[in-house]
Amino acid sequence: MSKLYDEYLIKKQDNNKKLYIFKNGNFYILLGEDAKIISEELNLKLTNFCNESKKCGFPVTELDKYTKFISLLGYEYEIVLDEINKIINDILNIDINTIDGNKAIEKLLYYKNLLLNKL
Repeated sequence: MSKLYDEYLIKKQDNNKKLYIFKNGNFYILLGEDAKIISEELNLKLTNFCNESKKCGFPVTELDKYTKFISLLGYEYEIVLDEINKIINDILNIDINTIDGNKAIEKLLYYKNLLLNKL
């Protein structure tokens, strides 16, 4: 099984009603039952992801459009980012006008350790 599919299964155990949208390169994808539901509702192509799962997806540039449709259909969803994207989002949200030097160094050390453990 893939790590992404394993993460999907873990998340579905936590909340089976929520749809999980994973950032995967230049696309957002849904897996398993989530993919089947959304492919039918939004007419997205359903393809094989791994032996255990199907997937459907859309380009990252279309996130707002598709999440709006998913919400309008009444589904609760969560965007799941990989570690690199979490770090990038966190960095982009740092307020450089208010962060002090110690806090900035703590963040850098945290990111360094995260990345070293992932590589």
